[in-house]
Amino acid sequence: MTSTRRQLLGRGLGAAGVAALPTSLIATTPAFAQASDETDALERIVELELAVELAYSLAVEDGDLDPDARDAFETFGGFCGEHATALSEAIDQLDVDPPDAQSDPADYEALADFNARAPQDKQIEFMVALEEDLVQIYADENANLEAEDLVRSAAEIAASHAQVRVALEDLGAQRG
Repeated sequence: MTSTRRQLLGRGLGAAGVAALPTSLIATTPAFAQASDETDALERIVELELAVELAYSLAVEDGDLDPDARDAFETFGGFCGEHATALSEAIDQLDVDPPDAQSDPADYEALADFNARAPQDKQIEFMVALEEDLVQIYADENANLEAEDLVRSAAEIAASHAQVRVALEDLGAQRG
């Protein structure tokens, strides 16, 4: 069962967290890629989005999370899936196969130290680091994006990941 932002707020994630995620930053529409540099950049971004989505999913499935963390992780993992799908559609428009989602964390370099059964505070700490990596990859790859809609979409998605990072930190502080 997933929760709405309002429900997560009611559980105390705070206005700086989930509520700060406007729908326009979450439900990203497909952008149109134009060149191989763009597709290479998008492939790297999609792969990290897929890795983070998997981490959230496995943490929800196998982790010992309280209900607030479980709901937040489900929601945030869904955001990553939506981002990966939208950007994969942009890659697909160029007749390039986007990265496939993997089911084993070992298939993703970003998840080399991931432990789905780690204590909740360690899970949150790991997810904060992954969200920081997502913000950074969008910043790093921005120079390789030329299409206006792609640049705009990438900036919006990066902003949403920055806000998720704040929400995760708030979630961790509530337990501390």
